[in-house]
Amino acid sequence: MNGIAKENNLFIRIIRKNPLITFFVISYLLIIISVILRIFINIHFALYWVLSAWSPTISAIIISGVIGGWSEIKKLLSGFLRWKVSIKWYLAAFLLFIVPLIFAGFYILFGGQSPGPVPDLTISTFFIYLLFTLLSGPLSEEAGWRGFALPRLQSRFSALNSSIILGIIWACWHIPLHFVEVRMPFYIFIILNTVISILMTWAYNNTKGSLVITVLFHFSFNFGGAFIAGYLGLLPLMVFYISGSIMIIPYLIIVVKYAGPEKLSRKPDSEMPYNKSNK
Repeated sequence: MNGIAKENNLFIRIIRKNPLITFFVISYLLIIISVILRIFINIHFALYWVLSAWSPTISAIIISGVIGGWSEIKKLLSGFLRWKVSIKWYLAAFLLFIVPLIFAGFYILFGGQSPGPVPDLTISTFFIYLLFTLLSGPLSEEAGWRGFALPRLQSRFSALNSSIILGIIWACWHIPLHFVEVRMPFYIFIILNTVISILMTWAYNNTKGSLVITVLFHFSFNFGGAFIAGYLGLLPLMVFYISGSIMIIPYLIIVVKYAGPEKLSRKPDSEMPYNKSNK
């Protein structure tokens, strides 16, 4: 019994000493295990979905509980209560699908060939797909990537560098999914994912750590691929990838130039949702 207790204490000490690294390790392990189980024993989709899509949140909750118990878990999830922010942040998030929608409209108006909607698309299935898109990524991941990892990265690095690091790690976390799903080519995805990571840090830092806003950014980003080029079939995939890349880069340049790379914000340090003294 003493041996087991010592092993448990050692495990807890490792987590408390290296919470960020442990978070990434558990997040990766969960998604890898879920994909392996899906491929080799065909586990039920619901279990596969929970283990994969929700792995960053599961990891963050486990580690937060080890670090500080229920109070730390509530602190982690408190960002979902920060919805009373300026309307401009909602607009900034929605621009990520409004602009591509407008582009798709002009593309069709000027004679562009679009694939058209999927055969089974109805109003009811549209809203089912919409809900699934919201749950699969935006709501399932943000407590982990932005709620847990981002503040800890920013306590050590600039906002821009933290965003790039997180964007690459976040993109690579998706690699196992390529074995069971048809997904965007990774060389395109990792670039777009890093760009959206920077924009989400900008929003997060300027809304005192609102996870509501980062969920909307995440959802708007996913909406383009899932709906504009997917279920609705308004644009061919490659046209969407190219046009989306062209449109989002100026958005990024303006944000970084205006807000500055150090904090991606003009607000004082006291209003940042992280503490530089926390190593």
